[in-house]
Amino acid sequence: MKSPPLKILFVASEMTPLAKSGGLADVVGALAHELQARGHDVRVVLPFYSSIRSNLRGYGSVIASLPVQMGDEEMGCSVAVVHGPGGVPVHLIEHHHYFSREGFYHDEQMRDYPDNARRFGFLCRAALAYCDASGFEPDIVHAHD
Repeated sequence: MKSPPLKILFVASEMTPLAKSGGLADVVGALAHELQARGHDVRVVLPFYSSIRSNLRGYGSVIASLPVQMGDEEMGCSVAVVHGPGGVPVHLIEHHHYFSREGFYHDEQMRDYPDNARRFGFLCRAALAYCDASGFEPDIVHAHD
């Protein structure tokens, strides 16, 4: 007896071919594609880095203004969608203060951004806010690094 398809949400800082600095991008791209090919409903959430924006020809806006609670502060973001390997939907979290930077994790002098923990905490919270707003109820949330 075949089990029913799962709803799987990947939350990652990189994914091939959109954003790659190391092996994580390859794993996220390949695993998401393979799980979708096996019939599962797979969605990926990534930061909408400046480098992604400059390489895209077009994307659709899914949610124009999404509230994200960060402690006592409510911050906003928007979500755009593109398709990754094998047509896997990739939801790009747009927040200029956190993700419109030259590098993913560090500046041009290879110094880590001092707010990396907050940036990627925001990404995780935005991913959950996206699920709530869109009605997507994942069976599995696979958060990477």
